[in-house]
Amino acid sequence: MELDTDVGTDQNMQEYNRYMRLHAIVQEINSGSVTRSPEWYLEHNHLLCLYDSHFKSGFSEIHPDITDLKFRKNCCTLDQLINKLMREFTQYQWFSLYDYLQFNQIAIEVIDQAHDYLGETDEEDEFAQMFSSLRV
Repeated sequence: MELDTDVGTDQNMQEYNRYMRLHAIVQEINSGSVTRSPEWYLEHNHLLCLYDSHFKSGFSEIHPDITDLKFRKNCCTLDQLINKLMREFTQYQWFSLYDYLQFNQIAIEVIDQAHDYLGETDEEDEFAQMFSSLRV
C-alpha cells in the first residue's frame, strides 16, 4: 500500500514541477532579454508540440462542464495562441515572445480555475493527465 502512495506522490510531484515550469517560463520572459537563441525556440516549440498533441481536440474542449465565460474564453484563446505560435515557428523558426508569455499566463489561469472548480480530489482532471504524460 505504501508503494502505491509513493507512486501517486511521485506523479503529483512531477505534475507540480510541470505546472511550476509554466511559472518559470513566465518569469524568464518577464525578466530576461528580448532575444532568445535558436535552441531556446526549439525547446519551447517542443513544449508547444507536446501540448498540441495531448489536446488533440484543442483546449476549448477541456472540461465542458465548466461553463464560466472567462474560463471558456481563456480556453479558446489558448487554441488561437498555440496555433499562431506553432505556425510562426514553422515559418520563421521563432515566435512572438509576447504571445508565448500570454499563452503561459493564460494556461496557468486555466489550470488554476479548473483546479478550483473541480477541487483537489478530482482524479480524472485532464490537466493532471496532461502533466503526467509530458516528459520535460
